[in-house]
Amino acid sequence: MSASQLDRVSFIVLRHMRAPIIVLVCVYAICIFGMVMVPGLPDANGQTTYMSFFHAYYFLAYTATTTGFGELPGEFSNAQRMWAVVCLYVSVVTWLYAVGKIITLFRNPHLLSAINETRFARAVAKKKQDYFIVCGFGDTASLLLRGLDDAGLSSVVIELDDERIKALELRDYKSKVLGLCADATEPRFLLDAGIESEKCVGVLILSNDEDANLKVAVSARILRPDLKIICRSTSTENEVEILAIGGDIHVVDPFRVFASYLSMMIYNPTIQMISEWISGSPSAVLDHNICPLKGGKWILCGHGRMGRIVFKKLSEKQIDITVVEPRVENIKDIVEHAVLGRANLENLEKAGLKDCVGLIAGTDNDTFNLSMVHQANRVNPALFSMVRQNKHSNEILFKRANVDYIMQPSLIIARMVLFMLTAPLLKPFFSHLRFLYENAPSKLADITNRLAAEVGDESPMVVTYNVTQKSAAAVYKELFKQTEVKLGDICRDPAIQTDFLNLVPLVHRRGKTIKVLPPNDLVLMAEDELLVCMRSDQKVQFEANINNTHTLEYLLTGADRPKGHFFRWLEKKESVL
Repeated sequence: MSASQLDRVSFIVLRHMRAPIIVLVCVYAICIFGMVMVPGLPDANGQTTYMSFFHAYYFLAYTATTTGFGELPGEFSNAQRMWAVVCLYVSVVTWLYAVGKIITLFRNPHLLSAINETRFARAVAKKKQDYFIVCGFGDTASLLLRGLDDAGLSSVVIELDDERIKALELRDYKSKVLGLCADATEPRFLLDAGIESEKCVGVLILSNDEDANLKVAVSARILRPDLKIICRSTSTENEVEILAIGGDIHVVDPFRVFASYLSMMIYNPTIQMISEWISGSPSAVLDHNICPLKGGKWILCGHGRMGRIVFKKLSEKQIDITVVEPRVENIKDIVEHAVLGRANLENLEKAGLKDCVGLIAGTDNDTFNLSMVHQANRVNPALFSMVRQNKHSNEILFKRANVDYIMQPSLIIARMVLFMLTAPLLKPFFSHLRFLYENAPSKLADITNRLAAEVGDESPMVVTYNVTQKSAAAVYKELFKQTEVKLGDICRDPAIQTDFLNLVPLVHRRGKTIKVLPPNDLVLMAEDELLVCMRSDQKVQFEANINNTHTLEYLLTGADRPKGHFFRWLEKKESVL
């Protein structure tokens, strides 16, 4: 506990208990003084006796605990007994008052907050592994923490809503996620979360409050200039201010990401299909185009923050799109492409519902979006529908609704941030795919077929490995001995050396040199980075290949040498003979 935290707790306790302590001291002082002054029974010589201060304190002490040892040190006089009765009643009332104040003290929100803050800071200081500070525990952070936990990454959470912190404690994460109910815009809570610790490797700012996100980003950059910061923002002005902070900082805008997804779904369906498959979307398969619609008219319902970005993105692709928006100020720049009014059936038909190929329900009201799509599907059953899901709690309704694609901003951000942290090499991979789509479509089809054949349709795992002593011990050891280790060697099946595991190396990076889909004859070097896409059941075997010395030796030589020291000594003796 820091000195400031200790002072805060002590101050709250002393301020709250000052009055009952003073009353107790005064009552006991008067009672003790009275017991001393009241005359007792005469002694053998007929002299009046008086109780000493020690015996008076002793008598009041054991009667306060209701122990009842009797009249000590000797029999009381009637006057002493009368005073004792007065003392008993007064002290009982005083103790009831003090105990009541103690009970209310432990219900004091300021004291509870100080104690929780102290416990949180202590627990964070004891963490042994690297961790991220997550500011805000809404739908986005909830989904992200699940992904981070599955990837073996640790996190601590700062959230202003106490109910969300209670929900965090009920989650079944593999490793405990520490949470503090506090306002992350106050720098001292970032310090409590260990932002200055070497174990803290990043700050993830994911609340819906744009101003709060900016404040936290500024505080984090000042407190830790070298730290990675990932911030959520849906405002262009706010994004500019966040990026102006400088350093290793990234801004994620779910609406802009969705607009890019939508553009790819229409014009680059193969790339979008691979993206959905890698992201683990349950409905994504490698032989199915999500939205094979390049031409035709589209209707966009809602021209708010998301709608503006989507309209701009699709307009740049020369897509015929009509907006249905109830607020006239939102469509003053696109009047010729808009229908003013709520997105009811009448206005949708004005926008060309019967002849359109796609509908985007993009308002911030989940009920209205679902109702809109339901009405539109009855008029145009062939319609390709996309709907925006604002609240994760409505997931059951959206899954059962008859829609082709669900855009959930919290899920989009969670996936994007997760890949930025666990698989940053995906960015050059998809850049390569876009290049192939425009210049060599047949090669893009070959990549899709290879992924389908070697990994399969089920949701894959995408993991980044570094050729270091920590994450690839066996490979690093062989390289230290100047043994040549090729990429194909570590991708083989240890059960059948001639076969390969169900995985595809997507990207290899050495310094600033990046190679997408590296060949098996690539010779590895220390500090190389490798992004691998694999089946979930292949992860253990692949990690055994790069970390287990005996397994890697077998893959390199084909010889299954004895593992124990005695059998190796025996093998050496036999070779000599």
